[in-house]
Amino acid sequence: MKTLKIILLSLLFIGILFSGIMGIGVVGIIKEAPEIDPTTITSSLNQTSTIYDLEGNLVEKIQAEELRTVVSINKMPKHLLDAFVAIEDERFYEHPGVDIRGIGAAMIDNIRSGSLRGGSTITQQLVKNVYLTNDVSITRKVKEAYLALQVEKVLTKDQILEAYLNRNYFGQNAYGVQEAARTYFSKDVEDLTLAESAMLAGIVKSTSNYQPYYRVKPDEFDPSKDFKVGEIEVLGEKYICVFNEKSVSRQKVVLQKMLELGKITQDQYDEAIKQDMKTSLKPEQKKITDITSYFTDMVKNDVVDKLMEIKGYTLEQAQDLLYTGGLSIYSTIDLKMQRQLEDIYDNFLEILLGDTSGYRNPVLIDWSSNSSGDIVDSNGNIIFYKQSNLMTDNLNLILNSKEYSFDNGNLIINSKKITPYEKHFDIADFYTVDEKKNLITHAVGSVMLDESVYKIDDGKVVIDKSFLDSNQNFFEIIDGNLILNNEYYYVQKDGIVQPQSATVTIDYRTGYIKAVVGGRDVEGSRILNRAIDSQRQPGSAIKPIAVYWPALNSDYTAASVIDDVPFYNSSGELWPKNWYSGYRGLHTLRKSVEQSVNVNSVKVLQDIGIDTSIEFLNKLGINESIVTANENPKNNDENLSALGLGGMTDGLTPLEITAAYGAIANKGVYVEPISFTKVLDKNGNVLIDNTPDENRVTSEQVAYIMGDILRTTVTNGIATRAKLPNMAVAGKTGTTQNQADIWFVGYTPYYVTGTWIGNDMPKITLSKNSSTAAMLWKHINTVIHDGLESKMSFPKPDGIVTKTICTQSGLLPSELCSRDPRGTIRDEYFVSGTEPTTTCTTHVEVMIDVTNGKIANEFCPIENVETRVFIKRNPPYIPSENGGIVPSDYQYEAPTEICTDHNESTVVVPPIEEPQNPEEPTEPENPIDNGNDNGNGNGNGNENNDNSNGELPPEGENNP
Repeated sequence: MKTLKIILLSLLFIGILFSGIMGIGVVGIIKEAPEIDPTTITSSLNQTSTIYDLEGNLVEKIQAEELRTVVSINKMPKHLLDAFVAIEDERFYEHPGVDIRGIGAAMIDNIRSGSLRGGSTITQQLVKNVYLTNDVSITRKVKEAYLALQVEKVLTKDQILEAYLNRNYFGQNAYGVQEAARTYFSKDVEDLTLAESAMLAGIVKSTSNYQPYYRVKPDEFDPSKDFKVGEIEVLGEKYICVFNEKSVSRQKVVLQKMLELGKITQDQYDEAIKQDMKTSLKPEQKKITDITSYFTDMVKNDVVDKLMEIKGYTLEQAQDLLYTGGLSIYSTIDLKMQRQLEDIYDNFLEILLGDTSGYRNPVLIDWSSNSSGDIVDSNGNIIFYKQSNLMTDNLNLILNSKEYSFDNGNLIINSKKITPYEKHFDIADFYTVDEKKNLITHAVGSVMLDESVYKIDDGKVVIDKSFLDSNQNFFEIIDGNLILNNEYYYVQKDGIVQPQSATVTIDYRTGYIKAVVGGRDVEGSRILNRAIDSQRQPGSAIKPIAVYWPALNSDYTAASVIDDVPFYNSSGELWPKNWYSGYRGLHTLRKSVEQSVNVNSVKVLQDIGIDTSIEFLNKLGINESIVTANENPKNNDENLSALGLGGMTDGLTPLEITAAYGAIANKGVYVEPISFTKVLDKNGNVLIDNTPDENRVTSEQVAYIMGDILRTTVTNGIATRAKLPNMAVAGKTGTTQNQADIWFVGYTPYYVTGTWIGNDMPKITLSKNSSTAAMLWKHINTVIHDGLESKMSFPKPDGIVTKTICTQSGLLPSELCSRDPRGTIRDEYFVSGTEPTTTCTTHVEVMIDVTNGKIANEFCPIENVETRVFIKRNPPYIPSENGGIVPSDYQYEAPTEICTDHNESTVVVPPIEEPQNPEEPTEPENPIDNGNDNGNGNGNGNENNDNSNGELPPEGENNP
């Protein structure tokens, strides 16, 4: 009965196709066929978008549901075309879209097999793939035949074959012969051999059975049974490619058919059969596998953003075009530099600390734990539980007998290990320590429960008995502890290494981002890129761009003097503290930067104004990261702490602050950092020309002065750890409160690089200071500058003049300045027209009584009186008004008190002896010189006694 039905259906099908369209039912089926435009068959294909470097080298084929690259039939070898025609539709060039002989053969196969299959031509297969479904039915076959006939009226045979070969699925997400050639043989379709072409043609009948290899996870690979042809990575997962023997069997069928039809000779057949397909298979990596996805993920996000900004696409439209539009994206990545940077991060601990096996506690972490070993903050609150205090070895939650109870069968949880919310409760996170003594933090998710079985009662979680009865595996009781099954919540098993770090390097002249790493010891794709997505407080690294550079652009010079003395906040409290104890007194602006003096930074910021600072940061591309008072009246960045010390509400990303420093290096011009230069559509037309925005921030001369100050911050200041042996460096360290974040941002004559180190949770602080960030920055730049021409200075523009100044006044030195025992005369750079023209008045000369340090009066013994050089502040500093605090340079301050130890009663007049010969008077042996008769103010030769009051030791060069 079944055979008869198949015969009847087959006869009916033939009748329908070739005896004219008769019958209302058939007419109805045809009317239901979709309206088509065959001319758009190829243009409507989804195509794979590709990311290249600037040299056109492949970086990544963007993974999508369909990987496809459309190629012209002219680039397909003849033996490839012949292979597909021979095995799929040998009369392709003869029939009008439907092959009567093929249908007859299919009918016989149907009778033999007991199934219903049609003798579909290549045209019919194309129509089915483009316009119809895979349903096996008479209705679909009628529509298929009808549409095939329509297509053949519009398209040539070559156009049909080209569309067919570009659309077909070949397994492994490869669509079209070009992508199949790349996927299986790592070559372009035009380079395929006859044997390889036949293998691809054999896949079409059944991709699952005849694809040349299939992929397995590494732990599922059996080398005793499987032949490995390669490895690939798909969406961050690694797979082993295993040879499929069936593909060769099918390939031989294709070659035999080609031989029978005379499309190849016997010699060609024999040669193809000899090709070893096991060794010919070379699975293509769809992306470079020796780098992370940090850069390419950034490029994808940036392209989507630009498509929305420039083309007006919605997010969904932009993402669809990215993944299916066949875009060619030219990125700014320097593959060599990216590999170098990632290699450094692979050896992060070894570079900074060497062998860490001997450490007891997690390295680089300011370890603070309670008696149970849980990590706690300064208030004793648990930040991360020790795993054994929270979880079993199988990562099931442990609640002790005091943390849970039952009431009428309902489970009641009252524990600090969970945080209850209206519709779920969160479980606390935990930590482990690996063999390298890295702290590993593990995030734990939420237990989601329907509100009908879950509620919060007086801060306690109550789970209804009905839920527990229907979910018997939710928990179990072991030794009095309730063990909650991890099937009901997420656990980050591998965890995240702490501390984390991020680095970005930019060519500041072009804005091209050359390399970026957004974290250490991480794998996969779409991972958190801390270099571009994580805002962290910049600490002192903000001072040059938010305080000192805008100050130099107004009335300040590198020689301007700021007094490091007690400063008070709006509450009248002493604030801020310096990284060193106490205060050091008068500093030039240059030295204030070199020594990262907190007091001087907030004083200068207060002087130039918050608005000036914010406006300046806006010019440097820092806009959205600044929280304004309008946005948040209580917690915002319009204050001295945020902009003067870097204690921002949200903070800056490494990319933001690095690009801002790049403007200093780039002669005062800010160039927007970009990750790609252009995007071409699938036809090769320019879709986006991503020319970066540029903005002049200051004159070249002002930028040079700021840059030179940063240069000496590295050579003479607190950032000496960043010095390179054969390259000029300018930059600044940054440290936030309690060393939650440490930074170094700096540049060379080639690149600007920003490096950040910190924990993902800022409450966990670091055991190392910003010199560690400078060390890592130095190592990175030593490697990436290897082989580049040595440049030990930055080009100085016209309009810069050099003047000798006194560092205590910032003015031209007087003769008195040369007598300051500290050596206060130095050369300084100025923008032409801003150099000092007047002489120092800060240094003064005072006659003192050396026995008490006070101003000598007329009764002080001459042997006690010396003329010395001091400084006289303007405005004066009065210790008594500041709790008796004196800056370290106060001993050089001119005394204001007059000696009271000596008066008329203390004057001893030596007796005068009568001369033996009145006619020959003699001069006294010790003539009195009041110091006023030689015109030089020194008196009694005391010009050689300038150092008699001693000299303070040099100021410490310790790193903060």
